[in-house]
Order: sequence, then structure tokens, then C-alpha cells
Amino acid sequence: MPLLEDLTVYEDGDRYDVYDHSFPDEDAELGRGRLLGEITVTPEGEYVPAGVGAVYPFIAPARTLDEALEAFVGSA
Repeated sequence: MPLLEDLTVYEDGDRYDVYDHSFPDEDAELGRGRLLGEITVTPEGEYVPAGVGAVYPFIAPARTLDEALEAFVGSA
């Protein structure tokens, strides 16, 4: 399980790409680490996590980026 401080999040409009920079990926862009998934923002303002790393329960519907990130790290 990655720790919150191991994650790097890149914003691109209504989408956030979530990377684990503590786990190097040879095929990834330099400095980004392993891609865990993405969080998209719906028109209703919900943050929806998805991807191979989004395996932990989170409060749904997520209303903030922090709530959606729980899917990648679990709740503390």
C-alpha cells in the first residue's frame, strides 16, 4: 500500500493522474513513477477514482480530491 506522501498527482482539466513515485517504472516518464490510475471530476462535482491502484474503500460519492485519493492509499 503506498503512503499518501508517495503519491504525485498531475492535474489536466477535470482529470487527475495519480502516480506512486516511490516505485520506479522503467517505461514511465522520468520522475513520475508507476501510474496507479486517475481521478475524474463529473459535472456534478464528484471525484471518481479508477485504475489498477484504486483498490481501497473510500467515501462515495467523493466530494474532494482528498476523499478520492483514499482509494489509492486506504484511510489513515
